[in-house]
Amino acid sequence: MTRRGVIAILLLVALFPAAPTVYAAEDYTRDNCPVVGNAKSRIYHTPASDDYRRMLKKNERGEDYRICFKSEQEAKNVGFRKSRK
Repeated sequence: MTRRGVIAILLLVALFPAAPTVYAAEDYTRDNCPVVGNAKSRIYHTPASDDYRRMLKKNERGEDYRICFKSEQEAKNVGFRKSRK
């Protein structure tokens, strides 16, 4: 994870007491990450989204901007918007 990604996650955790769950996993599963967001784009994906399964996998370049949310409402509460696809 890049320094910028770590800073973004720390800011979210500091600013929002009910911050999203952040896992230290390589790949997420549907069970531990029902809604996955991209901290860089501020877009979240649900299982109905075209890119949801891709977002569960760790980026091969080592960049990891993923944030797990328990629900769509939790993602919206921290300023994310839903994917259009």
